[in-house]
Amino acid sequence: MEQFEEYIRFVFPVLAFLVIFGCVLSLFYKRPKSKTVAFLVNQKTDEAVPLYYWETSIGRSTSCDIVLNYPTISRFHSVVSRRKNTWVIFDTDSKTGILLNGQKIKKKANLSNGDKVTFGEVTYIFSAPDFGDKQDKNKAPVYQLVSVSNGKTFTLDGVFFTIGRATDCDVFMNLPTVSRRHVELHFINGKWSMKNFSPNGVLINGRLCTDEKILKPGDVLDIGGAKIKFEQK
Repeated sequence: MEQFEEYIRFVFPVLAFLVIFGCVLSLFYKRPKSKTVAFLVNQKTDEAVPLYYWETSIGRSTSCDIVLNYPTISRFHSVVSRRKNTWVIFDTDSKTGILLNGQKIKKKANLSNGDKVTFGEVTYIFSAPDFGDKQDKNKAPVYQLVSVSNGKTFTLDGVFFTIGRATDCDVFMNLPTVSRRHVELHFINGKWSMKNFSPNGVLINGRLCTDEKILKPGDVLDIGGAKIKFEQK
């Protein structure tokens, strides 16, 4: 009996340690990426940083969802969260604060599509056309991609899509002439834009595009020989 009691004295502390360790580990474990729900677009470079989660941490620390490696960015600078009727940005006790459309926020503020958000010395345009106070003004018309060969359609019901031979692309094309990640489509500032990532480029209405181009209804994209028409639904 005494030996059993001695054994029990060690079991519970070990179990407690394992539970605490698991909780701490889950805080640092990177969550799997879900569908893109919004963007932060660098005002100077036009680089679009996708937001994959309903709550996204931003800072200089490598444990943040979005890492901004600038000296004016705090290790844990901000959190952007999607709420019931809008988006909210939180200042998580950063040293340099957050400017929203040029005005410093106090703890938190609501975000709308097109807002300018400044972290330290870096300014981003917040792009989430399906949410926010400016929804009716900035919401994207519903567009779709239509296969010229068989008429199959793919509705662009978000703000970011990938097309390529990789199985995790939103539009999967199993052709040897198609790159694994051939193009990206994203809706920013009221327009759909196509960005090429393939060395072969994309033919748009018969003209080669190797960089980025704003799409218009009726445009025909030739991606590795597969023709897709960009149409308003």
